[in-house]
Amino acid sequence: MKKIGLLIMLVITGILLAGCYNDGRGTYYPNAEEMEKNLISKGYDVSVEDVDEGLHLDASKKDEFIEFYWMDSPDELDGLKEKLNERHKEYYTMSSTTKSEDFGNILFCVSKKKVMDDAGIQIIEVKV
Repeated sequence: MKKIGLLIMLVITGILLAGCYNDGRGTYYPNAEEMEKNLISKGYDVSVEDVDEGLHLDASKKDEFIEFYWMDSPDELDGLKEKLNERHKEYYTMSSTTKSEDFGNILFCVSKKKVMDDAGIQIIEVKV
């Protein structure tokens, strides 16, 4: 009887863990080189340049776009958000992360979820 109980607990634990699993990567933002390579392979026109704020990637294909900043400091975040809002009146999402141990200070704006996938961005949303 103990073996059956243990087996049932293992199966339930496995199911719960599988439900939490998503590609095993969690949230992931590629660096500029990887993102540029990903987007070029999907047919986007891509430019990467050093700017005062840090590094800026701009890519487009037809009506799809992404602008991504890797910033040296989070201090410029609000100003860059305003610039992106002025430049792109309609977008799928604008997101930022500051002082991340893994990714530093980033800000991006994309026209469609597909562009995020094409760039290699993976964001796991935790629902509570």
